Amino acid sequence: MKKLEFPNGIYTVLRPLYYVCKVFGLASYSYVADRRNKRITTNYGYSNYMFTVIWLIVYIFGMAVHILELRRDDVDSKVLFFVKMLYSILLYTSSTVVVVWVSIIRREKFLEIIENISAVDNKLRFTLQEEKYMNRNVMFNIISEIILLTVIECVWIIIGIYNTASEPHYIIALATISNVPDICNALILFQFINLVFMMKQRNRQLNKRLTTWINGTVSRPIYLNNGNDRHRQFDRTDDHVNIIPVFVSSVGNTEGILRQTDIHLLRQIYSELYDITCLINDTYGIPILVIVCSMLTGVVLFLYQGLIYLDKWSGQNVTYGITFMLLFFKVTLFCHTATNEARSSSIIVEKLLLKGNCRKECVEELKMFSLQLQVMTNEYTACGFFSLNLRLFTSVVSVIVSYFVIMVQVK
Repeated sequence: MKKLEFPNGIYTVLRPLYYVCKVFGLASYSYVADRRNKRITTNYGYSNYMFTVIWLIVYIFGMAVHILELRRDDVDSKVLFFVKMLYSILLYTSSTVVVVWVSIIRREKFLEIIENISAVDNKLRFTLQEEKYMNRNVMFNIISEIILLTVIECVWIIIGIYNTASEPHYIIALATISNVPDICNALILFQFINLVFMMKQRNRQLNKRLTTWINGTVSRPIYLNNGNDRHRQFDRTDDHVNIIPVFVSSVGNTEGILRQTDIHLLRQIYSELYDITCLINDTYGIPILVIVCSMLTGVVLFLYQGLIYLDKWSGQNVTYGITFMLLFFKVTLFCHTATNEARSSSIIVEKLLLKGNCRKECVEELKMFSLQLQVMTNEYTACGFFSLNLRLFTSVVSVIVSYFVIMVQVK
């Protein structure tokens, strides 16, 4: 099996999320650090599937036991019983599908995405400050997500134990384990969100290069060594050279003059970013689809329960529903902003064409780039069924309100 390799910096950023996912069976591989070369290789083995198998067994038996317990409970409303049953089935099914798809069927795709992002980084010219800033933002996002998930789940587990303190021990254990599928689904969403965020950062850097052309500044050239590590001919602090006016030429290597090859390089970078977006959709499309279905069903259930049990558990149920909606909002928001960042490249290219100070061969290259941007649209979808953006979020909110009103009327 092929061992993927990528720089140590990206591994450091993703390491906290990796360890948490590993515990919940969502990472069936191990990292092997090479400190001398500051790179990371991956290792696959049967021992890496230990947590995956354990949680698969828990989800399968947990769903059966949970459904049996629901049938024994006295539920006042048939609508509430149906929604509870549907949510339980979707919750455990989504967690099972996520573990099987991400950890077994597509176990190499996550690292392949990271490797491809590293290849793009080798072609994009980052200053040291830019690289640290991007990594710091991703790290902050991951740490904050893990802390919030830990706090929320701990509070929910404590409340669940308190509410079932008088019940038999197996009921308490079942109530505690029932929180694990939510954790599994949230971790997959965190993986997806942070990959989308990293893609947004790379598209922003590409747009920044295009914008410097409009403003009359040109980044110094990049030189790649055999190890595909970024090296610069000049000091990092001297980033740009002012030129008046900007003429893009494919002839010669005059310092400070844009060339046709510069435009072609950005076309290659955008093409690789498009391929990574397709790979992310292919890897996380099915998990995102089943998780979204489970979450939105949970929102309807918990808000409806909060209305019925207004004096008893209304606060807990409403908190559940709002938390799921906020998590879904974060997914759609990150995908929406990343898609808009990629789309803004076409606007910048059109502005370059309108500026009219490029030579003929560069105008042709820019026209091809414009056509490429129209054909290769970076968009994040849930297995192709719907696009993940803020328009989806508003549509979902209206649908949830409609279902909620219908359920109240049926009651």
